Amino acid sequence: MTNRRTRHRQSRIVSESVQAERGASLVELMFGIAISMIVTAAGYTVMATGEKTAQINDQTVELQQNGRIAIELISQDLKAAGFGMNGTIGTCNNAVVPADNKPTGADTGPDSFSVAVPTNLSTLAATATGTVSTITLASGAVAAMTPDGFGTGSTISVGGVHTSTVSAISGDILTLQTAIGTPRVYGIGTQVYWLRCLSYDVATTTALCSGLAPCLRRGGVPIVEGIEDLQLSYACDGCTGTGVPDGIVDDQNASGTFDTSDFISNSAWTSSPMTPDTIRLVRVTVVARQTRSDQDWKGTAPTTVEDHNPTSDSGYSLTNYSQIRRRIVTRTVQLRNVGLAS
Repeated sequence: MTNRRTRHRQSRIVSESVQAERGASLVELMFGIAISMIVTAAGYTVMATGEKTAQINDQTVELQQNGRIAIELISQDLKAAGFGMNGTIGTCNNAVVPADNKPTGADTGPDSFSVAVPTNLSTLAATATGTVSTITLASGAVAAMTPDGFGTGSTISVGGVHTSTVSAISGDILTLQTAIGTPRVYGIGTQVYWLRCLSYDVATTTALCSGLAPCLRRGGVPIVEGIEDLQLSYACDGCTGTGVPDGIVDDQNASGTFDTSDFISNSAWTSSPMTPDTIRLVRVTVVARQTRSDQDWKGTAPTTVEDHNPTSDSGYSLTNYSQIRRRIVTRTVQLRNVGLAS
């Protein structure tokens, strides 16, 4: 009897032990897997959303920065336009030469323009005094600028005062077509500038942009990516009526005061009195955009800038257009070297 009780007790202990060691049921296992999947999915969603937000922020910062860089570069050249200029430089017969996309009507693409600007060439390595037709630059100056196109026929300005065409080059010695006359004296270290005619335009192919398109180009060289549009309008002095400048910007809309309507955005600037030499102010607008589309972004309808409405552009698609973020930057620049009367 005692043995049976003992065996029964041992059998119950073994049974309880087996039950205690038994694994989770299939239902419990599936429930656990489901919870794990929900937690994982939630974590992935949070991570993906955070990554997407970070990308959007980076792209927004980038396009804003590109817009600011483009407007700064253009503004600097316009402010210096015509510096030391006393005749035609390259294809620039004036400080600024507009090239409206479509002078006879509304634009269907970006504008362009050319500008005569100074580039630091070198400094004088020897004093130039009296009537001299040669100047000596710092050692290696000519070789350093030759790849950029400097050479015989280039226009230089000594100290921003004496401008001449380079007729010959020997090492770092330049022979000037127009000699420096007495009593001018230019000492060692005087800055010498290379005057160049550079064009600004917007390219839309990767080949012209040397990478991501579109881009802003200066002198045919890509300088800022993500610039989709460049629009310019001009305020002038002496481009209406008798064509005589009086030191005051012409009142195009006869409002009696200077306002935004006094800027002209649709002209070839080739017929007197509306010629480039009368331009005094330039209103520059650039449109910066993402270099890649974002299908999750739905932008507003296209914005008309000056006389350019993107809906008139070849190949325009609202679906594609609205998937790209854009920023518009505008600035008005005074041409300092052709100036307004004080």
